[in-house]
Amino acid sequence: MYMKNYLTIFIVILVIFSCKRQDVTNKIADSNKVHLSIHYKVNERYYYSGGIDTTYTPYEVWAIKDSEDTLKNGYIWVDNNYRPYNMIYQKGDLYLAIPPKKTTVLYSDFKEDIISQVDWIDIFLKPGILQKQIDDKQNAIYISDTIFNEKKAVILKIEFPENQKGQKVIYSYILDKKNMVPVWALMKIVSPDNIYYDELSFRDFEYDKVNKNDLLKRQKKVLSANPVKHTGSNSETKRMEAMLHIGDNAPDFTGKYYSSGNDFHLKDFIGRDIVIIDFWYTHCPPCVKAMPYLSDLSKRYKNKGLKILGLNSVDNQAGSIKNLKKFLKNRNVDYDVVLIEPEVDIRYKVNGYPTMYIIDKSGKIAYVELGFDEKKYEELEKKIGEMVEVEK
Repeated sequence: MYMKNYLTIFIVILVIFSCKRQDVTNKIADSNKVHLSIHYKVNERYYYSGGIDTTYTPYEVWAIKDSEDTLKNGYIWVDNNYRPYNMIYQKGDLYLAIPPKKTTVLYSDFKEDIISQVDWIDIFLKPGILQKQIDDKQNAIYISDTIFNEKKAVILKIEFPENQKGQKVIYSYILDKKNMVPVWALMKIVSPDNIYYDELSFRDFEYDKVNKNDLLKRQKKVLSANPVKHTGSNSETKRMEAMLHIGDNAPDFTGKYYSSGNDFHLKDFIGRDIVIIDFWYTHCPPCVKAMPYLSDLSKRYKNKGLKILGLNSVDNQAGSIKNLKKFLKNRNVDYDVVLIEPEVDIRYKVNGYPTMYIIDKSGKIAYVELGFDEKKYEELEKKIGEMVEVEK
């Protein structure tokens, strides 16, 4: 008798949850299907577990549906108001316009997310994406009501099964209950060694007010001022092939020491030290992750002829230097940060961050690396140990 009652209660709860899930997904889909364009602003913050962070990247997003586009079903323009970069997606091509470098990188057949997996762009252009994630029986779905900033809201959480890398990915959204647009979102990647968080805060949503002709005129002007000089690739192998190679002469450059404002000149260290140059910026999660490892390396080897230099051209702008000061204040960096101009990144063929080179005492490139993780650090550390041993 009791078992039958419990079973009835369970079935009722399951039906209520299923109805609630269907109700929420229908409202989200309906709110997106009836509109042709969207415009909003978003702040992104990303960080690793156990680490402090002060990095907020503001974006402004315009998206227009286009059924002729088979990849993303739309035209997209995203302004990164921090760097500043313009990301323009049109019919399979992503133009990454970089005004400080007076250039644009073209990525063809671009399928990736432009800002984040939870940036809402793809969900607006293809509402079925979210529906598919929710309907997938392998995913765990949680939906509940809440109050956010004194307004009624809905929490939607999607937990994906563990992937081949041993990672568990979780998407969380807080949606305004009135119009079913996100006010907050979080992507969490739980790995064996850390947890990565990508957090977004949304505001100022507008529907059906985007003028595509105005954006196209703006696109033409931006690409004219920053012409496409080469095509990019998300393949790490191809990107590394485009970098400087071992044995190349390290281009000379100048800059300013962040701590003192004094002039920096690379030639002062050639013939005297083994030099690691690390191209980084504050809004780059793997760059931030690498900093304590490089600090540890500096402490162990700086008295044995190693000089580590953190080269930063992205935060060396009027609108970002304040954030850089706040960022470095909260970290014990045991090596010099040098502010450089974007031309230095170009001369060193930097096409991703962090980019690290080792320069030997003769002024030649002795090691090249793109990106950062523990395995790459082990290789860097091993190379430095070998070079220091040879110098004895």
